[in-house]
Amino acid sequence: MLTGSIKKGFTLIEIMIALSIFGIISTAVFKSVTDSVSQSRGLKERVVAQWIAENEIAKLRMLPRGEDFWPALGTRRYPQKMAMQTWQIEVRFMVTDNPLMRRIDVAVFQDSTFDKPLIELTSFLGRY
Repeated sequence: MLTGSIKKGFTLIEIMIALSIFGIISTAVFKSVTDSVSQSRGLKERVVAQWIAENEIAKLRMLPRGEDFWPALGTRRYPQKMAMQTWQIEVRFMVTDNPLMRRIDVAVFQDSTFDKPLIELTSFLGRY
């Protein structure tokens, strides 16, 4: 007959290995969640920028046509608020092969440095 108590539990080595595995897995999950949040934020910003660019083109197309409204060639820059943020818009009017058409490039920027647009759209506007 054995006269000692049987000890149950984990050794220090087993606990250290379990904590190491938990730490590695936690780090990988945290990085994955962080990347997902960052991608989600970027996607939201690009969608809002797309809406802004489409709205600018729609505004130009809704203006009356004819001699009174014919956009001058050049670039216009201005801010616009949307989705609780101020966006910078750049609209470029350019000539085309057809003298009765203008090419319109709309670029939407997140800040006022005008470094890299989030979105660029191109459209054409007829004189009549």
